[in-house]
Amino acid sequence: MSTAMTAQEIGEAWLAYVTDTFMLEDGCVRPEVEEEYKRLESEDAFTQHRELWRSYTDNLIETILQTPAESRRQLFSTTDHRSLAYVQDRVQCGTEMLTALVQKGLKINVEGTEALPDFFRQILLQNQV
Repeated sequence: MSTAMTAQEIGEAWLAYVTDTFMLEDGCVRPEVEEEYKRLESEDAFTQHRELWRSYTDNLIETILQTPAESRRQLFSTTDHRSLAYVQDRVQCGTEMLTALVQKGLKINVEGTEALPDFFRQILLQNQV
């Protein structure tokens, strides 16, 4: 059953989801990942590099999402900081999109709160939602 949720409600659920999934101490908030993300963001060719890394980043996000929470720490520790910086970029893009929807005061139809993880996956993979 489709339910209309406010963008604010979805945004709050998004922040909890990405924090628990990606922003772990050994994940996308490691200092070297943060530094790499800032460096990439400052490059003139960042948009082009995003496209070059798109398929790899999609696969890494899928792997992270399919990895049980208790095993993610190990996955993150074996993933290079540049790859995680591109994942962090996807999280940031999703956050910016949802922030814009919140500012417009929109409601979004979702198939209940149990459908939110799939909705968030689509945002992370930058699929049309």
